Amino acid sequence: MSKSLHHFLRLSVLLGLTLVMVIACHKLPAQKVLAPNGKLPTSECRVVKHDLGETCVPLNPKRVVVLGAELDGLVALGVKPFGTTAEMKPYLKPYLTQAEAEAIKYVGVKETGPSLEAVLSLKPDLILEVAWGNSLTYQHLSQVVPMVVVIPESDGQWKPAFLKFAEALGKEQEAKQVLTNYDARLAEFKARMGDRLNHVKISLVRIYPNGISFYLKTSFSGSILAEAGLKRPPAQDKAPRGQNQEQVNKELIHVLESDMMFVWTYGHTSDIARSAQVALKRLQSDPLWSTLEVVQRNQIYEVPSLYWFGNGPIAANLVVDDLFKYFLDQPA
Repeated sequence: MSKSLHHFLRLSVLLGLTLVMVIACHKLPAQKVLAPNGKLPTSECRVVKHDLGETCVPLNPKRVVVLGAELDGLVALGVKPFGTTAEMKPYLKPYLTQAEAEAIKYVGVKETGPSLEAVLSLKPDLILEVAWGNSLTYQHLSQVVPMVVVIPESDGQWKPAFLKFAEALGKEQEAKQVLTNYDARLAEFKARMGDRLNHVKISLVRIYPNGISFYLKTSFSGSILAEAGLKRPPAQDKAPRGQNQEQVNKELIHVLESDMMFVWTYGHTSDIARSAQVALKRLQSDPLWSTLEVVQRNQIYEVPSLYWFGNGPIAANLVVDDLFKYFLDQPA
């Protein structure tokens, strides 16, 4: 038997044993965990349709785990999940007490997604997941724990996930109010910008340790700029399905030309983040970079990747704060 096959069989056995233990040890009576058709009884739950089918979720879920998505949307709804695969970003901390933030358990495995064992150890009564493609987690866990899954085509589709999770949590009205307030801020921005919106093009650029990318209208920040009425350079003014950014060689750096450029670096580890910052400094001293008119006019602004590269209403509002700051000279 090959090592890979042996490893696969071993993992399958361990997963099976874990699922059996969770079903056996769950505090709720067995008939309340699963009906014969794999769903909770309708008298104690409500059906929520999602991208992988429909699920009967508890009327008032208490132990929520969110996978593959930022904490942003849940925190905006006043929900404190028990577990997540997302990092606790600093801009969320004002919405949580220190104890609440520390109580959220990390259930991820770096680069491979959630740890099923860690998820099940929290005994969740609802799992919310944003899946990029097929969800193996749903296949493994949906027969044990109610799951609602959203499969977006791009990072710019953050609103459908936010609204679907709100539906699963019974917080549709709260979510609609959050988006109404967000839309009102965008309307104010557009009104105050007036005709300037027709005469300014914005580049969104990310510096990697070994490369440069520009973000498209399908990206999170790109979708916000589009909603704000801001134009993009031709190379960035497109919305290909399933793609958020494109890499560019330094020799083609002219495609970044714009009236204003927002730049950020990012790294999943501190070493990568530092390397990206070093790459940005190196680029700023490159003669090719200096050929850009936006550079010569000093219209480049480094913005925090934590929310420009975010996903959810809190991050979106912080991006709008920056739009007011840089275009209308109005600090948040």
